[in-house]
Amino acid sequence: MSLDQLASRYEKLSNQLDEQYYSQDAGLTYDRELMKKLSSELTEVSREFLAKFTKPRSMYLESISTITQAERLEVELDFHDQRMEKISTDKYTLNGKRVNWGNWRQFNSQTDDSKKRKEVFDEFISKAPSIAQLVEKRMSISREIYKRYGLTPLDAYLEQEQMTYLGLIEFLEKLGEGARNHFLKAADHHAPEILHKSKTEYYDDFYTWRGRIYKPLDRILTDKNPLAAVQKTLKSLGFDLTKIKVDAEDRPNKSPSASCWGINVPNDMRILYRKTSPFEDIGSVFHEFGHGIHGANANADDTVWKRYIVPRSVAETFSILIEDITYDPLFLAQELKLEKTAIQDIVNRVKFMNLAFLTFYATNSIMKTEFWKNNYTVEQAANRWQQLTKRFFIETPGNYWLLHHVMPNYDLYSPSYVIASVRVTAIKQKLASEFGEPWWKNPQAGKYIRELAQTRGEFNIKQWKLDPNNYLKEQIITL
Repeated sequence: MSLDQLASRYEKLSNQLDEQYYSQDAGLTYDRELMKKLSSELTEVSREFLAKFTKPRSMYLESISTITQAERLEVELDFHDQRMEKISTDKYTLNGKRVNWGNWRQFNSQTDDSKKRKEVFDEFISKAPSIAQLVEKRMSISREIYKRYGLTPLDAYLEQEQMTYLGLIEFLEKLGEGARNHFLKAADHHAPEILHKSKTEYYDDFYTWRGRIYKPLDRILTDKNPLAAVQKTLKSLGFDLTKIKVDAEDRPNKSPSASCWGINVPNDMRILYRKTSPFEDIGSVFHEFGHGIHGANANADDTVWKRYIVPRSVAETFSILIEDITYDPLFLAQELKLEKTAIQDIVNRVKFMNLAFLTFYATNSIMKTEFWKNNYTVEQAANRWQQLTKRFFIETPGNYWLLHHVMPNYDLYSPSYVIASVRVTAIKQKLASEFGEPWWKNPQAGKYIRELAQTRGEFNIKQWKLDPNNYLKEQIITL
């Protein structure tokens, strides 16, 4: 087949496979045998590309990734099912359902008794080794396949993000270390109100904080409709949302993480989320709609590799940019109709969560970057993750990383959130200077964002300076 024929075949098979992955994450029926068949066919396409072409380079790297994904499909399907089944407890239920990995965050959000949260956390950590073998197998498959092409997953990631290993580590260390003391001080300040105890502890993870920090504001946010708010905001920016569909149903096996799926870019974008708490729901919906408009505004006539193969930090850039609108004081005042004291409270809590994010994702990102550089086993990775929590947060059992929704599921993704967050600070500053405050109400700002979104795989990464100090400065809280 020619390059264009291979790309067209790749797109068709990828769309069909993504629909199955979407159904899996949605807690709907999916066809394991069909997934295996599609993965096998995708592997054939990717191998033919690698045998015939070395350019475009993004397609070359994506073909290796596709072969890797196909060869580890069986273990990933088993991991998905076993994590839901084994990471569970018979001691507690939520809305009549047993607490498991899928609704753990909701349990933490709704359970005020810290002893119960600790008990579930410790039980889940104790059960994490039961899925470790599957994670080890998954990572070993990735390591072996990339090795066939003289690469590692880290090599491919750094090339796509146009960064060096040392540059990425230094970037992450500066953010994690810069955030730590500010986070711990603020965490202990909020602990009595939010955690119902005097101090933050190891089991008070990032998602516990995120599910609870805005609970005192629930009474003023319960009547706010996240979907209505995001649709109104994006329409005022001039976006067409007809290609974006939303599934907000609460199913037992539905992933706890909100997500957006480009089933067919740009024509079929789908969003999944489960309600957790009013303000987090607003942020999650805006975040996923950011992914949605990024995909829906691709140029349908562009090449397959430009539309689909996007550096991961670029994929997160638009989602974080749109989510950040919900933290803008003018948005909170004008769109959500909140009072000044409530707005300041929200802004302070958002900054606190950004500090929590930096401590948690510095840990995640450095460990996973080192994972590929140093060829860690799963056990070595757990030990290193625990060391890094002590450095950036509070020492936490290392097997927690096996329970995260990104860390064991991807070769390397965690740094992308951090890179994107810092990049978004620069983009917001440009939008405010050129289109004024509030830029999110200016159709010209929307036009600028659409033009950026259309670049997809050709996004100019070097256009935006990654300044850790600038980002950290924005997050400092005066208590």
